[in-house]
Amino acid sequence: MAHPISPKKIAQRLARLLRPERPDYAYLKKAFQQTRTLLGVKPTKAKKRLPQLLTDQELIAFYEAVWQARNPKHMVMIKLLVFTGLRNAELARIRLQDVDLDHCQIFIRQGKGGKDRSVLFPASFRGELLQYTQGLQDHRAIFLFESNRLRPYSNRRIRQIIHKYALAAGIQKRVYPHLFRHQIITFLTKKGIISPKLQLISGHTKEKSLAIYRDLALVDVSNEYEEAMKSFPVK
Repeated sequence: MAHPISPKKIAQRLARLLRPERPDYAYLKKAFQQTRTLLGVKPTKAKKRLPQLLTDQELIAFYEAVWQARNPKHMVMIKLLVFTGLRNAELARIRLQDVDLDHCQIFIRQGKGGKDRSVLFPASFRGELLQYTQGLQDHRAIFLFESNRLRPYSNRRIRQIIHKYALAAGIQKRVYPHLFRHQIITFLTKKGIISPKLQLISGHTKEKSLAIYRDLALVDVSNEYEEAMKSFPVK
């Protein structure tokens, strides 16, 4: 009796068959959805994993490592990640003309899902950002972060920069650009900013996408919880 082929192997065979046709992502997605329907296979949902955030001490150590390097470009880049919760690809595509210093906003073109939006940065950061952008105007830069070849930084280059400073700071955790997005959204959640305001700030299209940050902020009520449980009738 022949053993049934696993769904994973079927997907691999289907991918090999379609590869010579060079299909785009949308076509592949539809093909796999129809295949699952025909086979009666339901996709398994990945388990939700909470990101391992930096402690306040680790965040300060990371910032100190960046400060000691005396690289204004890296300083501004990392502060924007920390302050705005921008995604890596969004940060890489910021143009000089997208920075609105008067309103402390940055316009994001074609963010996740192909949608435009604006993000906020604190007024205390405006002076530093102004000084940095003035230097770029003198060099006729187009993007906020460009290489020596006058090309926008790649996602990989930004990850390399973050990793370098994490090593310099002696941080043992995995530190990557998107971690700072988790960091700021969690912080804002702790401060009581809730949907739909937090959706507007973070660029999440669905309220349920923010549930993970409510889980992360739960630590703030742990002391109150323990105190309340002292009078719980079941010991």
